[in-house]
Amino acid sequence: MRLLTVLTSSASSTDEVTAIIERHDLEYSLTDHADGESRTITVPAPAHAVEPLEDDLAAVEGDVAIVVEEPMAIVGRGWDDSPPDGRREWLSFERISRSELRSKAQSQLPSLVIFAAMTAISGVVATTGVLLNSLAVLVGAMVIAPLLGPAMASSAATVLDERRLFVRGVKHQLVGIGVATTSALAFAIFARTSRVITGAVDLQASLGLGSHGLPPSLLVTVAVCSGIAGGLGMATTGITDLIGVMIAAAIMPPIGVVGVGVAWGQPEAVLGSLVVVAVNVIAINVGAIATLWTVGFHPSDRSRIRTTRGAIIRRVVVLTGLLLLSIRLLEAVSNGL
Repeated sequence: MRLLTVLTSSASSTDEVTAIIERHDLEYSLTDHADGESRTITVPAPAHAVEPLEDDLAAVEGDVAIVVEEPMAIVGRGWDDSPPDGRREWLSFERISRSELRSKAQSQLPSLVIFAAMTAISGVVATTGVLLNSLAVLVGAMVIAPLLGPAMASSAATVLDERRLFVRGVKHQLVGIGVATTSALAFAIFARTSRVITGAVDLQASLGLGSHGLPPSLLVTVAVCSGIAGGLGMATTGITDLIGVMIAAAIMPPIGVVGVGVAWGQPEAVLGSLVVVAVNVIAINVGAIATLWTVGFHPSDRSRIRTTRGAIIRRVVVLTGLLLLSIRLLEAVSNGL
């Protein structure tokens, strides 16, 4: 359930808005302002009904503002999310509106400084987990890593044709991978200088955490499923926090192995782990983009749908080409181990 607050500036726009709300068979309350012209209209609506209502309200002339909120609790009967005719339309019934997806994607992107700091900490923890050969520590690095937001933001921006959001999402992804790798390398080099740490490290077991020796098809399966799960979590009211851990699970351990491999002079493990990171990042983005488009997200302006569809196809083709190239490279590295 969502609560829409519609602010109108004139009596004519108020009449248009209320007529649209009644046409959607929704109840509303109307509040007058002191100036005698402005009105506040409050409309409870199921989540799936918000987008059609927003599309119709966008055509109203005059100054009309819409605020969408998610109530903490609803007390009363007859306010469930069931459609009037009792039918449920596959995933489109559960999905949120385009505006809410846009806001959700934007909220997933913290400031670049905070994002870089959290990613650097995660890189250090991941490297520690690799050195200790400890899955528990690696899970801690996955929880810390804020890698869900950038991938989901760029994917949502792709299907909604939001170029600025897309650039921000891609920038955060590149910065995140770069910062995590740098911090992992710096900590691994520091650890390499310690005789105590060096003597306790089981190098072969630690390097195996990079997953570069596993079949590429399994790696791609995990990454694509992570992207699909992330896309569904973004498209609906589902929880995305645990999905973020799943996405980080595909990226952070190989980054930790990259740092250890460089510090201990293992070029094959370094190259293999870097390719694993590339494979996972690309597959996650492909899975999320395909999921969001399949669920039904597209630009509000129908004239932009065709151009957006073309842009999506181009990006997916490029990402798929890079994915296939990375898989080939990973196979070559694996055969050489």
